[in-house]
Amino acid sequence: MLITRRLGQQPELAADDALRALADHDWTRDRGGLLAYYPVSRGNPFQELLYSRLRTAGLTPLPTYDTATTRDVAAAVAGSGLDLVVHLHWLNFVLAKAKDETHARELAKGFLDGLGELKELGVRLVWTVHNVLPHETRYPELDAELRQGVVTAAERVHVMSPRTREVVAPFFDIPEEKLLSVPHPAYHDAYPSWMTREQARAELGIAAGATVFLLLGRVQPYKGLTELLDSFDRLGAREPGRHALLVAGPPGRDPETQAFQDRLLTHPTAYAALRKIPDEEMQVYLRAADVAVFPYRRPLNSGALALALTFGLPVVVRDDTGATAHLASSYAVHYDGTGPDGLLDALDLASRRLTSPQARAGAVQAAARITPARVGGAFAAAVRAWLDSGGSTP
Repeated sequence: MLITRRLGQQPELAADDALRALADHDWTRDRGGLLAYYPVSRGNPFQELLYSRLRTAGLTPLPTYDTATTRDVAAAVAGSGLDLVVHLHWLNFVLAKAKDETHARELAKGFLDGLGELKELGVRLVWTVHNVLPHETRYPELDAELRQGVVTAAERVHVMSPRTREVVAPFFDIPEEKLLSVPHPAYHDAYPSWMTREQARAELGIAAGATVFLLLGRVQPYKGLTELLDSFDRLGAREPGRHALLVAGPPGRDPETQAFQDRLLTHPTAYAALRKIPDEEMQVYLRAADVAVFPYRRPLNSGALALALTFGLPVVVRDDTGATAHLASSYAVHYDGTGPDGLLDALDLASRRLTSPQARAGAVQAAARITPARVGGAFAAAVRAWLDSGGSTP
């Protein structure tokens, strides 16, 4: 029996996989090479979707997991004449194990020094801004300094919202000439999507006539848990029995999330699946809902929002999120997250205006503009244009 393995699935073999990718490279192309990326997200297919058209640009995506392994890959391909792009994603791992602020500063310096070593090996560096700062940062000033250091080291900074520079400006600055703008992809064909609304509600025991708000993904304080449940309760007091809240995702262990969970589990009109949702089960919660809600406290981008649009769900978002630039009023309600009644009024308005077939059609059309094929193609073209420009201003 011939036993093989998929490229990039084993961290300890990343350098060997780089050589495999080079062996399979089309050497007849004028330019090409590898795009090494880390950290790697296995629970969210975002990276696979973003890179789905990279090979059309002559680049093979390869997960390299950490700076040390990426350095080994860079050394292995040095002198080959091919491009080696290193694509950084979420940076929360850099300070995650810091014992105190002094240790955190050492970790940040070590990480930035590692990027310098990569550049000395001829690496072309790009960073994607996923969040303003880590959601539960212990060292906000140092995290901001770290991001400024990464921006300085990178040739390009990938932003998924045209408002990114504005939203992150209080924390770090991105020079306009470094911007590489490509939106977050939707999730077409990434999850099963055959279930009807009726079947989904029957499986969850939700009344057919209720207006269902959905909070999907990790259940953590940065998502505005307390604000959401407080506003939902006030809405329920206005019109008892008309609305339901559906929460699906694994909870954190912090006190606020625990208090939120305790309230949910005794709530008469809330439904909760507080666990990691398997891919094949995701459609149950998305099909059962009418409106997805995103009351995030420091919002920028959201994969859950792109997923909601993919399933035709209208959305409620704060007006200071980066996503507002892409969302039309036909399927989205924006609200002022700093006011005491902003979320309450937004939920009320959404329950009256966004439960129509027209609103769902608008969400579907919005997702159609950011299909994985379109976004993946745009990302591949943007990276190819950057590399071919020799790093000049776009």
